[in-house]
Amino acid sequence: MLKKILKWTGIVLAVLILIVVAFYAVAYSSVNSRANKVYAVKLQQLTIPDDSVSYAMGQHTVAIRGCLECHGSNLGGKVFMSDSTPIAMLYSANLTNGKGGINYTDSDWVRALRHGLNKENKSVWFMPAQHTTAQLSNKELASLICFLKKQPPVDNITPKHELKPLGTVLTYLDKFPLFPAEVIDHNASYTDEVKVEVSAAYGKYLAISCAGCHGEQFKGGAAGDPNSPPVPDLTSTGNLGKWTSEQFVATIRTGTTPNGKLLSDYMPWKVFGKVSTDDELKAIYMYLHTHN
Repeated sequence: MLKKILKWTGIVLAVLILIVVAFYAVAYSSVNSRANKVYAVKLQQLTIPDDSVSYAMGQHTVAIRGCLECHGSNLGGKVFMSDSTPIAMLYSANLTNGKGGINYTDSDWVRALRHGLNKENKSVWFMPAQHTTAQLSNKELASLICFLKKQPPVDNITPKHELKPLGTVLTYLDKFPLFPAEVIDHNASYTDEVKVEVSAAYGKYLAISCAGCHGEQFKGGAAGDPNSPPVPDLTSTGNLGKWTSEQFVATIRTGTTPNGKLLSDYMPWKVFGKVSTDDELKAIYMYLHTHN
């Protein structure tokens, strides 16, 4: 009897191992195919300005869209996920023309920022272009490129990306948003300029950056990893719905909510509150209050 139990236990374990191996093989093949997909896109022809006003606009865009937080204060790239993590080893790109830099032409910049694609027309990895740069107005995107092209060279050669087995499985299950080009509308057209004003329309234009963490409907949800807190609801049905515009601005500026709660460091309020204008924050508040 014991021999039969051991025999069947071995068979069951062998079958389970085969299932796991087969599943991983399918996941690996699928993710590898997605990583190497070549996108056929028609690149927008933008005239890149070279004046101080455009440079200043681009500098502001870099700050409020979170580019510095991912690529470093000198835009030379940095570790995003180290080799010690079980998901992947990811480094943000060196955006300068120093050693290890990307050395982009104007068209390359449009390809990356508008479409989330590298020079080979394959998706860049883990750059949230859909929530930062893809939907910028033509004027703001051109100004951003103006600013980026003028940055001093930084020598920083980063290793190649590496996706580990857990990261492969999570990507396959769409739990790890690795390829932004998959979710960008590559045939979309964009307005030439967005009016800067305290309005829900302008708030919508700015708040797209919030969607990366708080969800497309800004409803928040469960934590992204075990070490981070739940993501709060930013709509009128959440705590923000009880705040005034002035309280919202004060919260982003100080990191303290009206009831005295400190914002988590996972929320980049220290940077966002410093670089955003009052009008920008009020516009975002107006837009978020249209959601319920």
